[in-house]
Amino acid sequence: MTFQPTCLPMQRKHLILTLSALAASTALVGCGEDAPPPPPPPPPAPKVAAPEAPKVTPISELMAKYDIDPRVNLPEERAPATDPERIAVLKFFDVFARGNADALKPMLSPPDQFELDKLVASGAFKQNTDPITRIDVRCGTQKADACTLAVFHVADKFQPQLWVYKVGGPIGETTEFDAFATPPNIMDRLSGENHIAAWYEIVQLEIAKADEPDTVLEIPQKDFTEAEAEKPSGSGPATPGTPGGMPGKRTPGAPIKPPKPPGFGQQ
Repeated sequence: MTFQPTCLPMQRKHLILTLSALAASTALVGCGEDAPPPPPPPPPAPKVAAPEAPKVTPISELMAKYDIDPRVNLPEERAPATDPERIAVLKFFDVFARGNADALKPMLSPPDQFELDKLVASGAFKQNTDPITRIDVRCGTQKADACTLAVFHVADKFQPQLWVYKVGGPIGETTEFDAFATPPNIMDRLSGENHIAAWYEIVQLEIAKADEPDTVLEIPQKDFTEAEAEKPSGSGPATPGTPGGMPGKRTPGAPIKPPKPPGFGQQ
């Protein structure tokens, strides 16, 4: 390998020029000229506004708009959180207040439609809806179920009922209501602020009680070993009608009883 010394002067020349340029720029800065400003910081990330809660129409406005019977009482603080739910619930109890079975039927689940048909045919539906003076309604969610609980004021009595419902349509026109189980004396057993949660708890207790095993009666057992040991030797077991003899055999000398006529002793 051989070196090419002719290139060294050229390399030195370039190096000298570079050093001279650096020295000149340093001298210019040192003579009072400002260094270039640093680049500006990146702009802050835009703030994403939290989604606003959907606005709902007050219950009073919905009642006026849809001509809901004034006997339906749904307080604002106990109403659903969306307009379709509010409209569906108001319309549902409106048909109860007006006793309109034809409008009520398509709102019910198939099993409840069957029960409604029986109530209408027997006249019980009209008998129970005509005396309604007030329907107190509250709504809530329990175990992911949308629920509505109503207490019907019928004459001087109270009749509570809980429904689970699923909303369909923008104004709740295809909502389906399914009646929840009603334990006995439920009105006297509800307590606390959340009556819907209390209702669910009572139903669960009733189900657990129904799953309990029946009471097992223990019949006292008697040991006949000692009684058998005390019997005189040679005596057989006593049998009704054949004292001291074998079952089915007659004691010698005993009269023979005639057979009973057919049907005797039968009711």
